[in-house]
Amino acid sequence: MLRWIKSFIIIASLLSVSCTTPVLSLNSNSQSIEILQTQDTVEVRTAFGEVLEVFDAPNLSITEQRARSAAVKVRSLLQDGHGSGTYMIAHGRRVVVTAAHVVRNESVMAIDGRDGETVVGQVVFKDIDVDIAFIVVPEMETRTAIRYRPQRNYDERLIGANITYTGFPSHHDLLTIRGYVASLEREMVVTNMFGWFGSSGSGVFDQHGRYLGCVSGIDVGNFGGLFGIYIPLESIVWIAPASKIDHEMLKVRIVTAQLPDTMKAFPGARAPRRGGLRD
Repeated sequence: MLRWIKSFIIIASLLSVSCTTPVLSLNSNSQSIEILQTQDTVEVRTAFGEVLEVFDAPNLSITEQRARSAAVKVRSLLQDGHGSGTYMIAHGRRVVVTAAHVVRNESVMAIDGRDGETVVGQVVFKDIDVDIAFIVVPEMETRTAIRYRPQRNYDERLIGANITYTGFPSHHDLLTIRGYVASLEREMVVTNMFGWFGSSGSGVFDQHGRYLGCVSGIDVGNFGGLFGIYIPLESIVWIAPASKIDHEMLKVRIVTAQLPDTMKAFPGARAPRRGGLRD
């Protein structure tokens, strides 16, 4: 009977361990501290189980946090309006990735960070068929560059994938948008998520932090036949897939790019605030 009780205690202990959320132990002033994270909270406990502090668990994933820290506004030095982009490290250079239609036919673009920081970068790669462009830029102080890791697959496995982007639709500031891949059409990725003027060029990432591509446009519905009304469908967003660009050519263009001395940062040169649909 005693042996049976001991066996039961051992089995119960093993089950208890296997069903417990893992904890991270830290040593602070020779005192063992545990950090226990659940879906909703983060608790800091002593080795004796005493709860020192309770935090709300982050609502944003690591990928979303990094995307927010790297999101920039991309605008022309000559024309009104703006797009969005992502500040990245690619092939040892600092770049901003955006949509080709955002840079249009221009060779240099203004990149707005935070706190009024603006830098000027040189367009070194543009694929108008895919609708992706790369701009080599100086180092930015108010933005944190993330590593360029493109999603190279373009097949049915992408359908249903959860995705996110941070951009600047209309007059808004740093909107983080979530959605999922709905279909693959016309060499593009069709998603169910919000998009609007100004969000073009925003970097779209999957849950693993891979760069799926950039926001290219929103769909338009035709109601009433030939003489119907065309209405933007802002919940159907087209993504320009990074898997479709020539990455070998991209590498050559980035590595060999020579930034002129005029391509410098202008901290405090705040871009004028604009509003309206074409912001």
